[in-house]
Amino acid sequence: MKCCNENLIKEAAYYIWEKAGKPCGQDACHWAQAEKEVSKLLGSCSSKKSSSKKSTAKKSTAKSATKKTTAKAATKKTTTKKASAKKSK
Repeated sequence: MKCCNENLIKEAAYYIWEKAGKPCGQDACHWAQAEKEVSKLLGSCSSKKSSSKKSTAKKSTAKSATKKTTAKAATKKTTTKKASAKKSK
């Protein structure tokens, strides 16, 4: 994983250097800035993954609760219709 991060940092440092006008002698500064940006980006990606897993779990729990409520309501309607049909006979 470190190898992949190093490649990302290398690319980021290059783009930072280009954006700064390609100055000489500031490679360490650009590298440090790239490291910060890449670590920030990778940190936000991992937190998004964990939060999306949590929200998916909450959604599935809410869906199952909704299904149960809907099933109960459908059962009540069926029971009420049967009782009404018996009374009318």
